Amino acid sequence: SQYVKRKCVTFPWVMSSQQLATQDEALGQETDGLDEGQEAITRRIKARSWQEKGYQRLDPPGGGWGLFGFHLVGALETSIVLTEGEYDAMAVYQDTEIPAVSLPNGASSLPPEVLPLLERFEKIYLFLDNDAPGQVGAEKFAKKLGVGRCLLVRPLRADLDLHPAGALKDANDALRLGVRMKPWIEAAEPLQHRSIATFKSLREQVLHEISNPGEFNGTKLLKMPLFTEAIKGLRKGELSVVTGPTGSGKTTLLSQLSLDLAEQNVSTLWGSFEVKNTRLMKKMLHQFNGQPLVQPGTSEVIEGLRDLADRFEALPLYFMTFHGGSDVDQVLDAMEHAVYVHDVENVIIDNLQFMMTMRKGFDKFEAQDSAIEKFRKFATENNVHVTLVVHPRKEVEGARLGISSIFGSAKVTQEADLVVILQYDGEVKYIDVKKN
Repeated sequence: SQYVKRKCVTFPWVMSSQQLATQDEALGQETDGLDEGQEAITRRIKARSWQEKGYQRLDPPGGGWGLFGFHLVGALETSIVLTEGEYDAMAVYQDTEIPAVSLPNGASSLPPEVLPLLERFEKIYLFLDNDAPGQVGAEKFAKKLGVGRCLLVRPLRADLDLHPAGALKDANDALRLGVRMKPWIEAAEPLQHRSIATFKSLREQVLHEISNPGEFNGTKLLKMPLFTEAIKGLRKGELSVVTGPTGSGKTTLLSQLSLDLAEQNVSTLWGSFEVKNTRLMKKMLHQFNGQPLVQPGTSEVIEGLRDLADRFEALPLYFMTFHGGSDVDQVLDAMEHAVYVHDVENVIIDNLQFMMTMRKGFDKFEAQDSAIEKFRKFATENNVHVTLVVHPRKEVEGARLGISSIFGSAKVTQEADLVVILQYDGEVKYIDVKKN
């Protein structure tokens, strides 16, 4: 969570003054600093370490969004290639001379602010990496941009057969290996109907999963290696249930989990219905810093608190504003909005009991079963990971909890892919993985 000095490559996001003004208006902010007659404006730059790919920063912080290479696309062009990275966009154009731009934040997000820039194109070729995150992102962005005009670009089988597994992961690999990419683009296909599939349409994905099993273990929690080793990471499209007695550390664990994911650029949405967002953020700032925010033995805050807050603000963390008893359908509506607008991939609900709204003809168990079913369906259909905190039944204080200790355990544990119990006997706390 600390900035370091590195030699960087910088990628500018350049757009016209009119496009900049339109984006600022949508963001509710004023456009400042334009010289009269100035046509091309650098919206922001992405600085990326020359050697460590994961070390990058957007400058200035908190600005709008753009597409690298967009200012070089002719006004009369009706087709465009959208790639995962800047080098890929340059590789596509160098090899094919087809206009290509890159996503601002890789396969993880397509901010709604850039959608107006792409409105005029009749065809958008989604040329993302030939790996699990790239293919998932391509399908997600096709739905966001309009399935009818999007085509998914994948390596041709003949080219894959001529090279080792994983050698043709992206456009830059193809350029370096001398593989022509124009045939790939000409063979691009539309997104298949979600309810229909063939082995042909999934062939390369199936073979890729067999050849690269590690990619499909889920997102690793880098600061919790033993926990990651036990659960093999958090997988998209799955539902986790976390339970434990009062004081066992459920919120602390999930706070650390969300920070770990956010620092890996995994957008996370919090639904904290018991702890106010200000208290939750205060706890997360402490964990993010790794040490107390107040000088030991004093009431003075540490130096650099505002710099710490700036780094925390840059993380892809979002918080629902519900508090106390809430309607599950309203919560799901907010989650759906966050997935579309912020490309959220991880949702934390703390806790389920606040959404067990009693309806006429429903008892509390039926209400919980209905909520569980809706969250399970949401995780699957939106390909996000949903974590639910569910309180345990009343047990003898200090007793070891089991799956049957979870309130309404039959439906909860049946629908869950991962069940984690935080055990606490009054002296020792530990994480107990019951289902994975």
